[in-house]
Amino acid sequence: MLSLSSLTLNLSTVIFFVREDLAQRYRADVLGMVWLILQPLVTILLFAIVFSSIIQVRLPYLNPSFGYTVYLIAGILIWNAFAQSITRLSGWYRDRANLYQKIPLGLYLPPLSVVVGEGILYSVAMTIFVLGLIFIGHGLSLYWLWLPLMLLILGTITFCIGLSLGILEVFIPDIRRAVPIALQLGFWLTPIVYTSDILPDWAQPFLVFNPLAHALGAVQAIVVFNRSPDLESVFLLIVLAFLSLSLPVLLGHRLRKALRDAL
Repeated sequence: MLSLSSLTLNLSTVIFFVREDLAQRYRADVLGMVWLILQPLVTILLFAIVFSSIIQVRLPYLNPSFGYTVYLIAGILIWNAFAQSITRLSGWYRDRANLYQKIPLGLYLPPLSVVVGEGILYSVAMTIFVLGLIFIGHGLSLYWLWLPLMLLILGTITFCIGLSLGILEVFIPDIRRAVPIALQLGFWLTPIVYTSDILPDWAQPFLVFNPLAHALGAVQAIVVFNRSPDLESVFLLIVLAFLSLSLPVLLGHRLRKALRDAL
């Protein structure tokens, strides 16, 4: 059990890692932190121009001009935050082996900085996206109040999966190689660039057992369709989030000493 001083140290470390990570990304750039806003802005504008004006992809039940663009960006922003978090968490302990050898850091709290940092970047991109939605006349509704809850649930699941992979990666280095492949498969098994209703019947079960599909579907319902998420999916995700919390705890309990020795 963490003492108050240990908890304070770990929380301070989380804040330090978040600040250091965000600063380090843009420290050597001429524009510095301006890229924090410029990069998602350019990405959103490119998607809007390419898919609404050039390729002109249409979804029959959405705005004919920007419907598919809104659908695509809502999914891409979530996926990028998820994939970046999983990738970075899967190598967390090995990447910071020297630090763990010198400072009595906890196993669980410091890696939280990854999800917090990616959450900040997602929030910046989402703010720009919302301003774009207002500009094109895509209405916002009270159903958007569901969004923080869905992001918290998804963030919890993401953190637990990534942290578990990070613990196992210390003993099985091949995990770091496998994660990008798994994420690439996961991208196409999740309705991001397509809608779930176009899949054949034999492929539908893959979505049922894909937690990210449920999370993304809830976000798309809120952001794209301005309606409440499916309550069955929300309940399933809450249960999954609570269950996922036990995975890194069990791994850490069994492998804590071996993990620190391996580092």
